Amino acid sequence: MKTGTEALSSRLLSEPLPDSLVIPSGTAWPQSRSDVAKHPQLELLGTRRGAPIERQLEAIVAEARRRDVPEVTILLIAEALNVARFPDYIITRLRQMVDKLEIVFFARAQSAALLSFVAHRVQSWTSPKYIRPEYKGILRGTRKRFYYDVYASRWSGDDHTLTILPYFEDDRTTDGLMERFARHTGIRVPAASKTNRTNTSLGKNQLVRLGELKQRLFRFRSIPVLAKLAARFYYAARSRIQNETQGPRWALTAVERREIVERYRESNARFKKLLGSESRRDVWKRWFAELEAPPKK
Repeated sequence: MKTGTEALSSRLLSEPLPDSLVIPSGTAWPQSRSDVAKHPQLELLGTRRGAPIERQLEAIVAEARRRDVPEVTILLIAEALNVARFPDYIITRLRQMVDKLEIVFFARAQSAALLSFVAHRVQSWTSPKYIRPEYKGILRGTRKRFYYDVYASRWSGDDHTLTILPYFEDDRTTDGLMERFARHTGIRVPAASKTNRTNTSLGKNQLVRLGELKQRLFRFRSIPVLAKLAARFYYAARSRIQNETQGPRWALTAVERREIVERYRESNARFKKLLGSESRRDVWKRWFAELEAPPKK
């Protein structure tokens, strides 16, 4: 989460897809959000609720095999697979369906990813637990998220490929992450535009205003009719705030950043070891060097 998956999905679907690429959406796949095509239901594979998802996947693969192109890529974009109960089953089942399986995940420095995660929760009406942009929300987020050594261990294997791509904070302006993804996968990513930009960044004061608004509206959530009106009012207010000129961004203090770095130090050391020779490439040297870099003003 918070490593560019929504941007990737939005941009890929901003133009008609070639016959060689399938991103399940619309009637082919149930979307939890109407504006972004993602596939979080993958984490259900191996459970009773996952049976209909497997049937959907089988139908998608069968349709792809009927296309008159030499090779078709089916791209499934899923967040938070760290909570999937049966990763081995998920890998095995997907591998049985296709000729080749590749898992790619983006790794973003935890201090930035967690801050972005909480800021996103502040803006989300469906996430009432994170009311204000506060450091204690970031600490709660460290419970299961962004332990990249665990991700690498859970999703590696001999019968498929696991690729890890680094996310840098300047990727939003240089488009570096999308370029690395396109270069590695061979999937062309359309250029960014205002129409396919998702998760608008907000300033700290704007986040505080949204958090305070959610807090005032919270008591209406338990009343069905009023809950719908409150949600509509909130989305309208959020849209107005998102269209404002962005104020100063919410940033961690040096002390807060050091605390996050320390929480993940052992995990990142194991992650570096799991990367093996990859960790000696320039991009990964830069990634590990920037973990403890001072926050940008």
